[in-house]
Amino acid sequence: MNKHLTIGGLMLAFLLFLTFIGPLLPVIDNSISQEGMRFSGGEIEVPPFPPSAEDPLGSDREGRDILSLIVAGAEETLLVILAIVVIRFAVSAVLGIGSYYSKTIRAVLSIWSQLFSFMPSIFIVIFFAGLPFVVFSEHRQIWMVVIIAAVEVGRTGDMIKTSMEYSAKKTFFEAGIVSGCSQWTLFKNYFWPDLRLTIVTNFISDMGRTLFLIAQFAIIGVYLQNAFWSIRGGGVEAVNDSFIWPTLLQNIHHDVFTAEWVVLSTVGIITFTMLTFYLLSSGIRRYYQDKYHQSS
Repeated sequence: MNKHLTIGGLMLAFLLFLTFIGPLLPVIDNSISQEGMRFSGGEIEVPPFPPSAEDPLGSDREGRDILSLIVAGAEETLLVILAIVVIRFAVSAVLGIGSYYSKTIRAVLSIWSQLFSFMPSIFIVIFFAGLPFVVFSEHRQIWMVVIIAAVEVGRTGDMIKTSMEYSAKKTFFEAGIVSGCSQWTLFKNYFWPDLRLTIVTNFISDMGRTLFLIAQFAIIGVYLQNAFWSIRGGGVEAVNDSFIWPTLLQNIHHDVFTAEWVVLSTVGIITFTMLTFYLLSSGIRRYYQDKYHQSS
């Protein structure tokens, strides 16, 4: 029995339930209303409110129910990380596969890889996220998705190219060349079986890595989507304008001491999602490996 694939599939089913069925549950506040104060036992309480029957996971500093925020942000979170990984792998596939056949594309991939590998991805994204045309753009979230996808294209493209080079060294590939197969036939019959497994498993695991990267941005105050509010005394302040899960960690430095339920709930759902993608990736790889051994 493939335990990783089974458990990962069940966890994915839960995430999809949370995303599409969650908003229909009676305990979910779809309006995400704020509550400035609450009377309890003759006393006035102010947010953040601890977990209770009214707020199963507690509330944030604005009095918003954490469980409702998690459900409201589920679809956006999954769509954002999916968009990032789709863009990354689409460009990486073109560069990675093309670099095996073309020296020019190989040079482009090499330059891209070296350009974005001289420092950690988080610092590169922070640099581009701070550029004025990105900060003040009406389409900041699109810019951020493209930037986050782009910084890992080199690594992913190299992985695809390496997979093809590894397949080309196998004995059966030489047999295909000797038999006079065309380039397309060689790719379809000799490269693609291994390459497909590499792309699928890494695509899924990259969704977990991407979510973790976005969580790091939220902790240091870099958001995928901004709104600008006027502040007392003049000037404006950039604030988060999204329900994506990692943004719940924007006050982690205070919440970890005074509203730990916010941190635990957010870290819990992020960790659960990352573990889901890891188990799915590992389970799919094991499934194809077992299938290959049975047929050989």
